Amino acid sequence: MSDTRRRRRDAGSVRYGRRDLVGMSWCADQGAMRIDQLARLFSQIDERPVSVDAARKSVGRWLDRGWATSRTLLHGQPPFVWLTPAGMRVSGMSFPSEEPALATLAHNADVIAIRLAIQTAYPNGIQWRSEREIRSVVPPRARGKNSPHLPDGEVIFPDGQIVAIERERVAKTIERTRNIQMGLLTRRYDYDATSDVIVASLPPRYCSVHYYASDEALSVVQKAGDSLPGDLGSRLQIVRWP
Repeated sequence: MSDTRRRRRDAGSVRYGRRDLVGMSWCADQGAMRIDQLARLFSQIDERPVSVDAARKSVGRWLDRGWATSRTLLHGQPPFVWLTPAGMRVSGMSFPSEEPALATLAHNADVIAIRLAIQTAYPNGIQWRSEREIRSVVPPRARGKNSPHLPDGEVIFPDGQIVAIERERVAKTIERTRNIQMGLLTRRYDYDATSDVIVASLPPRYCSVHYYASDEALSVVQKAGDSLPGDLGSRLQIVRWP
């Protein structure tokens, strides 16, 4: 048999592994990911420990093929990875491809750590909807109207129940925190809804709102929650998170 005939039928084509498809999907969803967090994600995918060096090799394929960019953006932290327009197309996502803003990197990494922890606790059946995905369906703001506060993510369970995820890294005022909690707990519809489809009799969108608060923000989040009217506080869960 000739060398030509021995060649694989898919020779020359690009093959994607599960790490590629899931990893790039997460990068698109979250905007950017640290390489060590990608290693944790790959460990979940492979169901065995994956080192940072091994994750770096997988990401190296993305870089070589022009699917991603990687650079150290925060001093003392591992490199971040984000998708190029070509990588965004491979991931099947349509988000803008852009270098992440320095001001949001630490918060974004916190949200990814929370997402990884939730996925570890619920390995099957849940869906994650990122703030980026939620923002993509928000209709243009009408003049004189405020945009709604968007959660950092939504966890959707197989029975249809939805939990809103909030990461509170830096303390806000008690009043502002309370207003955000109120907005999430009283919301009754998705973020693509306009005023003509709002029905007051709808049940709350979120069965629960989970606040992952740093030590700095914990007291403010608790005080804001304690001041909520009626039984709204019963659906607020506060988690101490580093």
